[in-house]
Amino acid sequence: MRRIDLGGEWRLRPINSSEAVTASIPGDIHSALLAAKKISDPYWGMNELDVQWVGREDWVYSRNFSVDADFLKKSSIFLNCDCLDTITKIYINGHEVGKTENMFLRYRFEVKPVIKTGLNEIAILFKSAEKQAITASKKLPYEMPYSIYPVQSPHRNLIRKAQCHSGWDWGCCLMVAGIYGDIYLGATSSGRIEYVYTEQRHFQEGCTVTVTAEFKSIKTGELIFMVRLGELRSKEVVPVVPGYNHFVAEFDLVDPKLWWPQGYGEQPLYELSVRVGSDEAKKKIGLRTVEIINKNDSIGKSMIIRVNGTDIFCKGANWIPLDALPQRQTRSGYNSILSSVVLAHMNMLRVWGGGQYEAEVFYDLCDEKGILVWQDLMFACALHPATPAFLENVEKEVRHQVKRLRDHPSIALWCGNNENLGALTEHEASRENRDRYLVDYDRLNEGVIGKTVARCDPGRPFWPSSPCGGEGDYSDCWHDDSRGNMHYWGVWHEGKSFDAYYDVHPRFCSEFGFQSFPSLDTIRSFTDESQFNVTAPVMEH
Repeated sequence: MRRIDLGGEWRLRPINSSEAVTASIPGDIHSALLAAKKISDPYWGMNELDVQWVGREDWVYSRNFSVDADFLKKSSIFLNCDCLDTITKIYINGHEVGKTENMFLRYRFEVKPVIKTGLNEIAILFKSAEKQAITASKKLPYEMPYSIYPVQSPHRNLIRKAQCHSGWDWGCCLMVAGIYGDIYLGATSSGRIEYVYTEQRHFQEGCTVTVTAEFKSIKTGELIFMVRLGELRSKEVVPVVPGYNHFVAEFDLVDPKLWWPQGYGEQPLYELSVRVGSDEAKKKIGLRTVEIINKNDSIGKSMIIRVNGTDIFCKGANWIPLDALPQRQTRSGYNSILSSVVLAHMNMLRVWGGGQYEAEVFYDLCDEKGILVWQDLMFACALHPATPAFLENVEKEVRHQVKRLRDHPSIALWCGNNENLGALTEHEASRENRDRYLVDYDRLNEGVIGKTVARCDPGRPFWPSSPCGGEGDYSDCWHDDSRGNMHYWGVWHEGKSFDAYYDVHPRFCSEFGFQSFPSLDTIRSFTDESQFNVTAPVMEH
């Protein structure tokens, strides 16, 4: 398969202006405007308030690219977009070729009919996510509550975008938009690999690994299907039909090297490569078992994470996006923080549901360093509509992300959301009509998210919510330390004495703490000495 990389230098302008700035892709609009000195650093002082206009504008990214005659001869030319944030329309040579509505979906559009030999232009219109959310709210038959913070973009729960972009208690409100991950044109005359994933069956003497390749074929025929797992090889000729095909290879490993969390063993990884026709996919996998032990006992109900038959004492923290500006989320940044995690003797991170499904580099490094991942699905502190369109959008999202990530040995479990179960009793609307919102919650969390996870990754545990007592438990686990997992914020949010920590004994605590005062070095990074007072305007902000 041939590719034309569309990363690099683009042009960026407001939709109603011809004045453009240079933008680097992968990247976001705020970073491009900051580099062009069109806005001030949103981290400094109270500049956050001054840049809110950026998220309320519609923007256009554009660039030119060249295509040669051989590329154009291929039967299919498609546009791959790993991540467009969020609501867009895509044009090539003035023709609309696709649109997006979910930051967490990979989109692929057939574009051969509009491509020409020589110079071409691609333009992507990014609609204001804030305006789209407000429009969506006006179509609802009843209120859809969400938590509100000091600087807030409204109705974040109605669009599939990182929820923390709209502001949180720990971070700024920057409704960023942009092109993240890979964006490229692919050309093929046979087809393309959509996903590769494995299933493991462990037994006393070894492990059987089943490798599945999902292949989208252009035509009927035969192709060579080759798989390499470590030193093992498989090769066969397979029939293909137009549309989606599934090819399977199976390998028996005797005395395999098992992957362990750090502190419990090593982290051996097996190289896996799959080739179908002219397309190839590569990754590394680790061999291990993982389960959640959630059983009745003398205290209530346990919650233990067990890897390779060994109970793991999980030590770690919540993980939020590396930076509010996506362009600053770099490999070196990931490596620096995750190396600190190892040095702190942590063995688990919880990818928090108000952020994002992380880039591959994050999970690759967790695999290598032995850091378990509690993976929330990206829903947090809100209730969501259960309309057919919203549920369909979420089903696609979950299916893609689970298939994309399921081979990472570091991922210990999928969790349906962060504190959405608690939202049933947090807001006045949901308290007054709990059954209405509970039905919506169940349709989304159990009916779509849970079932999609089970279908796409049956070998990994699914935990309904954080906090939660377990499957089928819709009660308040914020203040119950006898079962399931707990979030304990009694000291910070309820003003209890620090001694209260001695009186709480969670079965598994996935959130607790007390917001600390920043170090002087950190304070210097966002203000000058005139604001070095806890009651100064910048410090209050």
